[in-house]
Amino acid sequence: MCGRFTLKTPVADWLVDLFPNWDTDASHVAPTAHVTLNQDRYNIAPSQQIAVVRCDQENRLILDSMRWGLLPRWADSLSVGYNMINARSETLAEKPSFRPSLIDKRCIVLADGYYEWKKLSPKTKEPYWIHTQGERVFAMAGLWAENRKIQNPVSPGNAIVSATIITTESNSDVVSVHDRMPAMMLSKDQIAKWLDPTLNNVNHLELLLQQLQPSETGLLHLRRVSTRVNSPANDSPENIEANY
Repeated sequence: MCGRFTLKTPVADWLVDLFPNWDTDASHVAPTAHVTLNQDRYNIAPSQQIAVVRCDQENRLILDSMRWGLLPRWADSLSVGYNMINARSETLAEKPSFRPSLIDKRCIVLADGYYEWKKLSPKTKEPYWIHTQGERVFAMAGLWAENRKIQNPVSPGNAIVSATIITTESNSDVVSVHDRMPAMMLSKDQIAKWLDPTLNNVNHLELLLQQLQPSETGLLHLRRVSTRVNSPANDSPENIEANY
């Protein structure tokens, strides 16, 4: 699973890497995204706002900010979202919470590392920060939804827009820590296929699911870190320092 992650890389740096042809026009950045994008984050936690890229109604890529924890349009409680921070790739097409979003509300969640906890005993877990060489930004496949049944606690009268991160089985880089990992997309071609609006049809579900694979072996690095990351209140560079 993925329960915490980081995004400390400046926007300009990862745009060049993942979206070299990005239109920098302000219309391609949702107004709600600016706060999320303009701060270094070392301990992003469920229910917080996360940075995503999705297609808008005109099928243009747009940077947006969404609540982490998917709230389907039929949900009537915020507590549902907290329990849906992740979605298993193997069952996306079957579950009513995720299938509609898989068809036409796909997104990527931006990160430059994620945390996972290795179970040492029934009561002891050891945190690791998992990242790529050079700590480059990567995309995690996600789904989003819009809910108008629940009162928006931040912006009354507006829908709550939320997202979940898709997970798959772990590769050999990280399986020693946990048996699940985010479905990562490390190239612009992978991202383009996942977000492609021409695939917004039930006939393309199998093709979409094929994109959700463990990342190539040898790309991820593990760093054991302090248990300070256990608390979302701790959001500073010390979180990712090695603790050996």
